[in-house]
Amino acid sequence: MRMVKRGTSIWLIAVYVSCMIISGTVNTITTKMQFTTTSINVDGVKAPFTKPWFATFNMLLAMALVGVIDKCVRSCSSSANTLAPDCEYQKLSADDNKNMSHTKKVIMVAIPAAFDLLATGLCCMGMLFLPASIWQMLKGGSLIFCATFSVAFLKRKLYGFHWLGLIICVLGLSTVGMSSVLGNSDQPNAGSNGDLFFGMTLLVLGQVVQAAQLIAEEWLMKDVDLPGMQIIGWEGIWGTAMMLFVVYPLLFFCPGKDHGHAEDVVDTFTMVYNSPHLFALVLIYLCSCGSFNASGIAVTGALSATHRMMMDASRTSVIWVYGLTVHYRYDPTSPYGEAWTSYSWLQLVGFFILVVGQAIYGQIFRVPGMAVPPRTPGVDRTFATPGSAALLISSPLPPAYPDVPIPEKSPTR
Repeated sequence: MRMVKRGTSIWLIAVYVSCMIISGTVNTITTKMQFTTTSINVDGVKAPFTKPWFATFNMLLAMALVGVIDKCVRSCSSSANTLAPDCEYQKLSADDNKNMSHTKKVIMVAIPAAFDLLATGLCCMGMLFLPASIWQMLKGGSLIFCATFSVAFLKRKLYGFHWLGLIICVLGLSTVGMSSVLGNSDQPNAGSNGDLFFGMTLLVLGQVVQAAQLIAEEWLMKDVDLPGMQIIGWEGIWGTAMMLFVVYPLLFFCPGKDHGHAEDVVDTFTMVYNSPHLFALVLIYLCSCGSFNASGIAVTGALSATHRMMMDASRTSVIWVYGLTVHYRYDPTSPYGEAWTSYSWLQLVGFFILVVGQAIYGQIFRVPGMAVPPRTPGVDRTFATPGSAALLISSPLPPAYPDVPIPEKSPTR
């Protein structure tokens, strides 16, 4: 298996991969740190910065900045191929007679932007109540909803190894969630088990919306063949506009606990202004999120599903190690740290089970005796939908396999 495609140098790929792991880790850690940082609010009182929709706004703004920077680089560069061919998004439709104007393609990107906004908002609200490592591990559940929705709405076929992988993923996620509940009382600044369950519920709802995003794109966006960088940028621009002109006004007028609002935007920016530490975290997140998107687009054509799964597992591991290090080496009372409880071994086992389930589902691990459809050119693509480009992953949707005979047993080598 060739790891490098189209002449991309190994050292450059190594730099990009390192950037993805580091920046992806920083994204989760800085977001959690923002939620546990205190600052002076509009009432002149020190309060925690529990602003999940501001975190969603930051993510979309970072994506928009990636698009702006890419546009500037394209405009200023004397070379026409600013982006490597690996970075170009491939059309889903094989029918080249269906032409769509560039303007309509840009408008269509607003659809995944709306889904992504809602999914990220729900996941960020869930992070308020969950340790960072648990939150990161439980996000692997999106695979289950993507597969289920693809069968129900796209009439895709799941083979035995698909179902086995999903069952193992459910077992792994259940184990991780149970370990979090059982060891919750031993964590620093732990909330109630009710809060923990509420956070998990919000996170699951966010993954349901994210899965619905990919399903909707299969129906609506098959002819959007914009380059990956442009998809990221336009999704960020659309999402930022929706936050400013739709979401924030709704949050302001909806009743809630944030000075009478669901989320008080005036209080949000007041707290950011009053805390240099919080302001620095926001800037770090914007830089890391932009770097994560840009580096992910740069290497996506050079990495297989195996490599991307390994990177995601590495990211989760680093986040967990960071929390343990803060707790045991710096400050046991820090809200940024996580303790190793008597049930943390159960979390580790659950994480391992989850990774195994994902590997079986993605045909990275072959199960003896289980039929596997032959690989067909054009079926397995890095970006199966524009949302996959934005998420920097292989689509978790099962491919639309052609009607060809399936061998009774997996081929052996």
